[in-house]
Amino acid sequence: MGFSVLLMSVSFGVSQDVRQRLNTPYFHLSPSQVTHSINQIDTILVLLTIVVAAAMLSETAATTFTVGVVLMRSRRAEIAIRRQSGVLRSRLVREFAFEILRPVTLGGLIGEVVGIAVALLLRRVTVLPVQFTAFSLFAAFPATVALAVLAAIIPAWSAAGKSPNILRKER
Repeated sequence: MGFSVLLMSVSFGVSQDVRQRLNTPYFHLSPSQVTHSINQIDTILVLLTIVVAAAMLSETAATTFTVGVVLMRSRRAEIAIRRQSGVLRSRLVREFAFEILRPVTLGGLIGEVVGIAVALLLRRVTVLPVQFTAFSLFAAFPATVALAVLAAIIPAWSAAGKSPNILRKER
């Protein structure tokens, strides 16, 4: 998630910097040429940001899904006993979702802080014009948490739906 924050902040900063530089009179560009150049650069930056952020969010979801599958496999006996004692599938899934929510939220917050810190460092030691916006600071966090919880719910739903006898045999 930190990389998403970093990439979006750099993208917004570069866009703003390019916009300011192309609006200077020494380029001898017509207003329509300046507008066209700015729009093309903005489009490239936005698409680059979307591709990289989507790739990172997909990686987060895949990693969380894998952790969820491993966690559910390690808890088969517990799931079997609880299902046999009458605990509903929906309750088990809800419990597992809340269980994964804590580490995902903590990891997201740490990623957010690391992303901001690296962006500030880059702004200080390089020529990259980092610019924070509400979108760059807050868009990746809820998306990451939502994807991670969804990726954890899928294996939980599958494991909680199996017969207790089958769960015991799969050990």
